[in-house]
Amino acid sequence: MYTIKMLSKSNEIKSALKLAEEVFMQFEAPHFSPKGVKSFTDFLWGKNVKKMLAKGEFVIWGCYKGDVIVGMIALRNGCHISLAFVRGDFHRQGIGRMLYAEARSYASAGNVKKITVNASDYGIPFYHAMGFKETDMQLEADGIFYTPMEVIINN
Repeated sequence: MYTIKMLSKSNEIKSALKLAEEVFMQFEAPHFSPKGVKSFTDFLWGKNVKKMLAKGEFVIWGCYKGDVIVGMIALRNGCHISLAFVRGDFHRQGIGRMLYAEARSYASAGNVKKITVNASDYGIPFYHAMGFKETDMQLEADGIFYTPMEVIINN
């Protein structure tokens, strides 16, 4: 049984960011340049995430099996998925879908019209399954390759 909850305690947030880094290193980093890997880890552990959390502009949910975090998703400004990661040994168990449903519910309650994401190649099939569509071709910024996508949630 899994439990999804919004994270507010600093140790919970740190665990979620650590999970994101570990999963990124396993599945994404091998396909990125050193510059892209550094950009990602700088984002995770730099001041911007801390500032956004403090201002309420960044919300993180964790998925727990018992008291172990196995997945996480972060929504920036109530409408953009900034991070979404599930431990490899928990893939294909519906955790990503549950986390996305929580983020979508939160966005919908805030009258957001659409949710956006800059999807990695690895994440594109998941986002397609959630109803996202590409809004542009693959782009690159600071060594990170991504495909902009969106899904309409409120008409």
